[in-house]
Amino acid sequence: MSQIKKEAKEMAGWDLEDETLVREFTFDNFLKGIDFVQNVAAYAEGAQHHPYLIIDHTTITIKWTTVDEGKLTKKDIEAAQACDTFYA
Repeated sequence: MSQIKKEAKEMAGWDLEDETLVREFTFDNFLKGIDFVQNVAAYAEGAQHHPYLIIDHTTITIKWTTVDEGKLTKKDIEAAQACDTFYA
């Protein structure tokens, strides 16, 4: 197992599905979730690394993988950590 995958498995709240980090974030109301998504979107644009997002009322699911490399990379770990910061 790669060092990146080991690091990913140790991230609280995140699941590792093949080469993808996945987490659901839950909010008190729809607009708080949208505020979170806006923070993630701004980060993603700045990093030129974009997630797969599912917005389902007060639950936001985020999936990170590096598509152009076909695997999980350090960029995904950093992006997931940024999401954790936005959620705190």
